[in-house]
Amino acid sequence: MKKLLFITFLLIITSSSVVSQKMNRQKITLLKTAFITDAIVLKPKEAEKFWPVYNQYSNQLQQLKFKIEGGKMREIKAAGGVENISETDAQEIINQSLVFEKEIYETKIKMVKELSKIISAQQIVKLQKAERDFNKRILQEYGRRKRMGQ
Repeated sequence: MKKLLFITFLLIITSSSVVSQKMNRQKITLLKTAFITDAIVLKPKEAEKFWPVYNQYSNQLQQLKFKIEGGKMREIKAAGGVENISETDAQEIINQSLVFEKEIYETKIKMVKELSKIISAQQIVKLQKAERDFNKRILQEYGRRKRMGQ
């Protein structure tokens, strides 16, 4: 009986953690959307065309970034740390990272080309600045919360 209660308790904690993470991601996405909308001042017709394209490419870029980090970390962890990987393995990790970085670069070029059909070049520059500013604010908030112990 105690085992059953303990397992149930663990499942509740784990599931609430996953739900909380999803809610945090959704909240960040909503904040980013509002931040970008405010920064580039989209007309309703532009917004209707802009967001599907932007979201598609943003998702692709995020997946590529996760592939880079996930792949590196798995290989390094499997070897027991950076100190334990061979020079050959280290070179392979670098090569894989460069392939993904190239894909990220090419995806960004495609995104800008697609967006330039919808919004002006000036708005694209504002978008790039807004993304950098938003990421900077998120990191600052994360650091602040970490210092505060939250």
